[in-house]
Amino acid sequence: MMTLKRVETICSQFKDKKILIFGDVILDRYIFGSVSRISPEAPVPVVKVEKEEFRPGGAGNVAANIDKLGAGSILVGVTGNDSFADELFKLKSQDNAIITSPVNQTLVKTRVISQRQQIVRIDREETIRVTPEIQDKIRKSIEKLKQTDIDGIIVSDYAKGTLTLPLMEYLKDKAQSLHVPIIVDPKPPHFHLYKDIDGITPNQREAEAIINKKIDSDADAAEAVKFIRRRFKAKFSLITRGDQGITAGLKGKKVFHLPAFNHEVFDVTGAGDTVISVLILALVSAASLKEAVALANAAASIVVEKVGTSQVTVSELHERMRFLSKK
Repeated sequence: MMTLKRVETICSQFKDKKILIFGDVILDRYIFGSVSRISPEAPVPVVKVEKEEFRPGGAGNVAANIDKLGAGSILVGVTGNDSFADELFKLKSQDNAIITSPVNQTLVKTRVISQRQQIVRIDREETIRVTPEIQDKIRKSIEKLKQTDIDGIIVSDYAKGTLTLPLMEYLKDKAQSLHVPIIVDPKPPHFHLYKDIDGITPNQREAEAIINKKIDSDADAAEAVKFIRRRFKAKFSLITRGDQGITAGLKGKKVFHLPAFNHEVFDVTGAGDTVISVLILALVSAASLKEAVALANAAASIVVEKVGTSQVTVSELHERMRFLSKK
């Protein structure tokens, strides 16, 4: 277990870091209401709407996590030129390099929630079309940034079309030229895009798709971590395994496993976004991989206790690490 002083040393550096996040930008829409009867039209609940909220989702949630932790984020992606994009810009009005495109629709996921339970999710999504012109605009928007401000790059891939092979190659070259880490949160259709990266962070279902077999134990997970790291020529890989914790491994080092710390799980939405956000901030703040994973694991245990797409603060992370140090 890390000492609390070490936690403080690492987390105190977050405020001086800035992370570029590239990926599928999604608007998460929440409709909260109460249910007191079943519809006479069909056997479904009738939800009386009490409030609606918009939250950044996908790569936007990664940026929100980075911001909430006190660091700076630069969000790069593609939206439509529509009212939903306007809502996203309200949520992330500064430090974004988002390209609005009339040939695309903004990705929107609508969740209807009553008594902390999700009743239905409605997805409004068409694959993002990234034309050569849009790719060129993305590169130019990144080149306009103050390059020395970038401490790390996250590729948040939800397989919605934003990530292309030319853009992945560009981002890898950018990370190499700036001497900063590039970490990928992957999705199955794009496994061919991710080679020669610093880190990759699949969840268990994604890891099973990579290795083409089930993971039923810590030993299985350890073998999967090694296979995934080799396949993608990554310096490290980790698998988030829900209530089984996180299994991770660094090139040349022994694979390690950290158990989950969950008290009560309300919603796992965006937990992987929290993990990769804390992970990269810790790594660029001179944490070892094991220290970074420990902090990310603790952060995940906090965010799953919240309803909907949520983030974690440094003070919450300190408090959780303090609690865990007493166990």
